[in-house]
Amino acid sequence: MEHRDIAEEIALARRPEDLFDVIALLKRFEFAAQLMIPKTQHLDSLFSQKLVSFFILSALGGKTVTTTVEFKAKVPDNAKPGNYQIKVFAKDTGGKTQYTETINFHVTTKKVATGGLKVTSQYPVLTTAAGQTLKFTIDLKNETNKPLTASLAAKIPEGWAVRFKPQFGDQQISSIQLKENGSETLSVEIDSPARAPAKEYPITINARAGAFEATTNMKVTLKGSPDLRVATRQDTLNTSITAGTKASVDIFVGNAGTAPVRNLNFLATKKPDKWTVDFKPDKIDVVNPGEVREIKAEILAPARTIAGDYMLTFTPNSPDSTAKPVDFRVTVTTPSLWNWVGFGIVGLVVIGLAVVFFRLGRR
Repeated sequence: MEHRDIAEEIALARRPEDLFDVIALLKRFEFAAQLMIPKTQHLDSLFSQKLVSFFILSALGGKTVTTTVEFKAKVPDNAKPGNYQIKVFAKDTGGKTQYTETINFHVTTKKVATGGLKVTSQYPVLTTAAGQTLKFTIDLKNETNKPLTASLAAKIPEGWAVRFKPQFGDQQISSIQLKENGSETLSVEIDSPARAPAKEYPITINARAGAFEATTNMKVTLKGSPDLRVATRQDTLNTSITAGTKASVDIFVGNAGTAPVRNLNFLATKKPDKWTVDFKPDKIDVVNPGEVREIKAEILAPARTIAGDYMLTFTPNSPDSTAKPVDFRVTVTTPSLWNWVGFGIVGLVVIGLAVVFFRLGRR
């Protein structure tokens, strides 16, 4: 009988939960095999010996026959935390071929029981713009026959804030009393940062009372919010022009938000009669977050405008964002030629009056 290295023929595995499985795969052997766990002093009170025998016939025509033997060892409730070993033997009935595998595993303290509390949310997914406060409603139920004091906690993204409050109250709480088989409805307020990127964020709410623990998963979808800012090149809101000539003012618009501003244009919503204000370009398709764009406002005061200060109001207009109107002061001066013309007219009036008085005086 031809024997291959049995180490190549046996695969043993362990599952990381309370139930540890040892699986032995034996191929193309013409012998009975035994799978056992020996008793040891260290594990004597924890595990009992298991003996399994089976026989594998060789396959004809070069084919392979595979047989799986599974041994399950459950960690007893009274097992102390620590490191343990299990040895598994595989051997033929003649005793000439034998293989030993040692399984090492670590036992920790028990997990917290989860049967006594229940947390649910009727609306676990909410959508809002960044920088807003969201309000979830959760139901916390005590499923035991004794009163419980449940502490409350939340796992939220960095930079966010959370508050727990009674359903009909404004007092912030961190724990709540639950009567036996009773329930309470709570309000969960979550603040998102104004600069948070637009995407989905997971939120986990946890309630714990002694050995009982419960969680519920929620989700916040941030749409992003635009923040349109308006300024001038010199950061001043005034300029000087000459009546009858155009003057250009550079206006800068920036998006300090987290969502784009689309289809932006400016309107002169307040201006003196017969004045004209043209914006170039007349429309901006999109201002992305963090982007700054430039617009020129060309102002024309009529030629006969009296010198002085005038107010204009520029209003940004976009379906995605609203920004405060900008009040702009314009100081108008008259051209030099018209000054001389004005002086001439005044001089002629004075001369005319002098002639009239002179003639009337001779009479």
